Amino acid sequence: MTRVQILEDKKALLLAQREVLENKSNEISSREQQAISDTLLPFFSEFHEDVEITVRRGSVYFKMDHPEFSYKKELFNLYLRENWKSDGITYEGVDLSYYTTQTKGVDAWELRRLRMLGNLAEIVVYHQKDIVDAVNNAVASFKEEYKAVYEEMRVIREQEGELTTQIRELKREKIREDLIGEGVTFKKDAYIQLKFNYTVRIKSIKLVDVSKSGKRATAVITFAFNESSVSREENIDVAKITDQVLARIEDIVSTLELV
Repeated sequence: MTRVQILEDKKALLLAQREVLENKSNEISSREQQAISDTLLPFFSEFHEDVEITVRRGSVYFKMDHPEFSYKKELFNLYLRENWKSDGITYEGVDLSYYTTQTKGVDAWELRRLRMLGNLAEIVVYHQKDIVDAVNNAVASFKEEYKAVYEEMRVIREQEGELTTQIRELKREKIREDLIGEGVTFKKDAYIQLKFNYTVRIKSIKLVDVSKSGKRATAVITFAFNESSVSREENIDVAKITDQVLARIEDIVSTLELV
């Protein structure tokens, strides 16, 4: 097993661990959502049973059948205002959202909606603090669970990042060795920028006459349009060529399996 394969296997294990944690986070979110719903719905128990009330995290949606539509039409919505201060409190207020319209004659549905809107407004006026306090109490117990999961995920992501960097450097060094050694051949034509104003479509590239510092070299290239045509370009930046070839790693004939 090569060094790259060993590191890839370690990454795969970390990915599996992260997926477990993501599932755990989703499970916490589901329980939190249910807790919020169970807390909020009793405040609106006086609404008629034909009003559909749906709670999605900090939002409450009210809908009702309309004689002119095949679906339940929106009545109004209520939103818990999130608290962005770092004082540990999740919500700080209640916002009511509703559309305005103009009725013509006795529009029974709209007039009923307005009456119910008044009922909801009364709930907001007299029970806003009760609603906010109740939901804050309901979600408080989930914060530590989230914190623990997110910390584990943070550590795993850092480890994944370190492994990704190590894998990239191993591949980069092997490509550099190939470029300076036998050269690199592409499975399909590749555009390589040799200098800032000179990009060529090539089939293969090799670096020769590498400077003592290892930073500059002469590129020997085979053009894609004529594989029998070989050209040389001096004073090439070795690092930039290496990075470009690395970016096309899936398209090169390489000996990376030896890394």
